[in-house]
Amino acid sequence: MASVRGLGPADHRAAGELFTAVYPLRANEVGGWTDAGRYVAIDADRVIAYAALWPFQSDGHRMDLVVAPDQRRRGAGSRLLELLAGAARAAGSITLQARVDDTWRESLAFLGNRGFAETMLMHRQVLDVADATLEPFDHIENTLRTSGIVIKPLPADSLAEFGDVMRAAAEGWPDPDPRPVREPLTDAELEPRTPDCFVAVHGDRYVGFTGPFAGTGVRPEYRGRGIATALKVRAVRLARSRGVVAMATSSGNPAMLSVNERLGFRRTTTEVRLVRRL
Repeated sequence: MASVRGLGPADHRAAGELFTAVYPLRANEVGGWTDAGRYVAIDADRVIAYAALWPFQSDGHRMDLVVAPDQRRRGAGSRLLELLAGAARAAGSITLQARVDDTWRESLAFLGNRGFAETMLMHRQVLDVADATLEPFDHIENTLRTSGIVIKPLPADSLAEFGDVMRAAAEGWPDPDPRPVREPLTDAELEPRTPDCFVAVHGDRYVGFTGPFAGTGVRPEYRGRGIATALKVRAVRLARSRGVVAMATSSGNPAMLSVNERLGFRRTTTEVRLVRRL
């Protein structure tokens, strides 16, 4: 039977190869791994499974779990999962979230049989920037301006306003981690999301935002006016001016998916988010 232990320096290379084989788009994360919250299953000196756990807000955790294809259905995944659930519970979490692609039927069955339930779907979209359809929307910023709404880059000293509009825009959107009360994002969580952000401003109030690390959102009372489209057009134009070849995004909101598709984004894959109550 495989042994389970915390990730150590000698395990990084093998665990990283196992992880990137399943998550090639996240390969850049491996170089920044620390050992805390990471575990491996070892059989005959071989890393056959890798798992990771990290906090979400004050009462939730998210996880990764990867098992070598030739070692599945032998118990290593189940043991690592229960280790993660126990660690999350001991830290005071009420939920544990997993994420897998909708085509990973074996993974979906594994999680479903162990208490995980689907909470939302995130559809990934990509855009060939040079082929983006922007000209039909050239008028939108002028139209918004007549009603006092201006699109501009996010000022560097606007974390409080940025956090306020992000919280407000979350209303009515699918929630991957349902809980009675959602905590506001801290400055430490907000600041990494600010580069290359644009905001829609009405008077001195932020009413919408977009950014590569923030997503796109609009306050509920301002939706339906074309603000999200205007923000996305700004973002695409910035990418085009910098010679960016492709942009990628994801959303579980039908309205946002439609906005993106009108600009030329096409759907690629779908991620299923599942939560286990602890």
